[in-house]
Amino acid sequence: MMKFQLNTNYSEEELNFLKKHNCNILCEIKLSKTNFSEYETPRRMFQYGGAYVAEIIDDETNDLVWAVLSKWKGVYHFSGYYDSLEALEQGL
Repeated sequence: MMKFQLNTNYSEEELNFLKKHNCNILCEIKLSKTNFSEYETPRRMFQYGGAYVAEIIDDETNDLVWAVLSKWKGVYHFSGYYDSLEALEQGL
């Protein structure tokens, strides 16, 4: 089981978004099997409705993106990617 320690520092704008959507900020998460690339190690993470969303590095642009965590065949991976919280809000 892998345990990820997460950063819990958010900007005022991000905190307003999280509060508006009743999101829970996570300080750590324990995941059994993961299929993360070196760039996909979660930096910050929160729960948005029934979804877990993590801030990771886009391996093509090296920009930070928000990614939706999914589980398939018992292995955790990221299935959706958004370049902003606004895009995430529209996509979910």
